[in-house]
Amino acid sequence: MPTDLTPRLPADFTDYDLPSVATNARLVVFSGLPGSGKSTLADAAGAELGIPVFATDWLLGALTPFGGRYFEAPLAIAEEVLTTLALRQLLAGQSVILDHPTERVATRDRWRSLARRAGAEFRVVVCQCSDPEVHRDRLEGRSRGIPGWHDAGDWSNVQQRLASFPSWHGEALSVDTVQPRELALAAVIRHITA
Repeated sequence: MPTDLTPRLPADFTDYDLPSVATNARLVVFSGLPGSGKSTLADAAGAELGIPVFATDWLLGALTPFGGRYFEAPLAIAEEVLTTLALRQLLAGQSVILDHPTERVATRDRWRSLARRAGAEFRVVVCQCSDPEVHRDRLEGRSRGIPGWHDAGDWSNVQQRLASFPSWHGEALSVDTVQPRELALAAVIRHITA
């Protein structure tokens, strides 16, 4: 890192110097694998509550003209950008929704510590689809129109990731997206605003 730049954000925000912001802000994470319905629910919750949604796929799509599809660690890059965007929102006293698989426990810990240090509520929604056929159909048949990004996903990749997806240990609202969207969204809104 060049010496004329401020240091990058820490892995743990516990002792990070943040200005005091009196707020009722929330840092909300929508977690889950591709095709699980997390982006659909995150966007719906953001619209309902007036909270901006920052999504990994949109960030990575924007990086495609710069080689983004060939980066060694695209999810780590997305996590860093999402962390910065979340910090900016919280410093402005505003809530933020992050739409990201959030498979790495270190990322979960980092975002939890950021919320705590910023005096924000930390809320997590884990999306899953209990019907493998529905999940696969959603993944392979989706058309999202994200500039620079792919629509369909790789079902074998999702299955591998699902087998090792770490638990949130009761900290999150788990939503089965096979249920009607209205029911899922109502549960999500209750969880976020509780």
